[in-house]
Amino acid sequence: PHFPNHTHFILARLPFMMASLFFPVGEQLVLLSHSLRNLGNIVLSPKMRSRISRKSYTVNFCGMLLHEGITDPKTTCEQVAEQSMCRGNFSAFHGRVAIVTGASGGLGLEHARVLLKYGCLVVFAVRNPEKALALIEDLTAKEDLSGSSTVLFVDLDDLTSIRPFVESAARPATELPREQRRRHDSEGVSGVQAGPRDAVCHKLAHFVLTELLMPQVHATRRNGVEARIVILSSVGSALCKTMDMDRCIPPAAEVYNGTAEYGVSKAMNLFHCRELQQLCARDGILCCAVHPGVIKTGLTREGNADSTVLYDSILFKWMHKEVPRGAATQMYCTLSDRVPDEVERGTCFWYNSATQRAVGVAAPGVRDDLCNKVWEISEALVERFR
Repeated sequence: PHFPNHTHFILARLPFMMASLFFPVGEQLVLLSHSLRNLGNIVLSPKMRSRISRKSYTVNFCGMLLHEGITDPKTTCEQVAEQSMCRGNFSAFHGRVAIVTGASGGLGLEHARVLLKYGCLVVFAVRNPEKALALIEDLTAKEDLSGSSTVLFVDLDDLTSIRPFVESAARPATELPREQRRRHDSEGVSGVQAGPRDAVCHKLAHFVLTELLMPQVHATRRNGVEARIVILSSVGSALCKTMDMDRCIPPAAEVYNGTAEYGVSKAMNLFHCRELQQLCARDGILCCAVHPGVIKTGLTREGNADSTVLYDSILFKWMHKEVPRGAATQMYCTLSDRVPDEVERGTCFWYNSATQRAVGVAAPGVRDDLCNKVWEISEALVERFR
């Protein structure tokens, strides 16, 4: 007697059931068409072909993504820390300091959490200190974190906020406002991590931040403490076949293209790292540029249609990483005792917690002259903020 009602129920919802079945297929076709349109634009659009070639897009960029997915060891940030400092040795990083940008979410938060677990003093460099403080309270309620933390405001969209941040980071914690103060029992700076932003202004922000922190980094090294700088770059640097520095910073409006600018920005991150390696080599300060992987976070998904293809297309979904795995390589470059030898051998790029061969315009031996050129132009543009 209930069959008629049951049949009516199914028939009434059949359109919705059919839509839910075909919508994912339609979405994937849209994403595929966008990828094909991109390949066409590389040939037809002056805005793209001036900086991206079919080879740099398919062989370099997509090839590196494929290699990353195939060789992914699937280790997490915490597993890397355990390998470097021995599992359960939660005082291993006591007396060391790490400044982490973007530490209120995603890769930065996971990196900070694991460093805290192993005794590090972590400076949370964030736009929303209240959010960061709440997150720290939540973390400490869930697990025992033997390290300590300081939360300081910096907005990397606003270059004027960087110097006040650096001045605050250099002060003893007892002099900080109460809402920004937590236990502070360390001195010096042992790590600087640049966050995963793709606009040129963010590249300049990380340039200013690193430059202003260098006196503390050098002081740390002079005290006999290892100092490392970890910059989040991306295999997106491989998109870039060439760079016209006269039109890159800021990008000229007539040639602006989101995909191309992303490649330029990430190539500039890599050039920045390589020049830092040269400048810091004699002082024993280690500099690394890392690609975390295709990570599904709010930050990475707020971009354009190209990022939607990367994060939603079935062509790339198999290589996606969750945040704990995505933060593994930056932790490797922060802690691994293999990194000094790797840097000495000329390595400038890492992913999957291993050295990788950089490709594209920013790779060693391609346009080495741009390392210093990018540095000089960046210095000139940010002089009033230093």
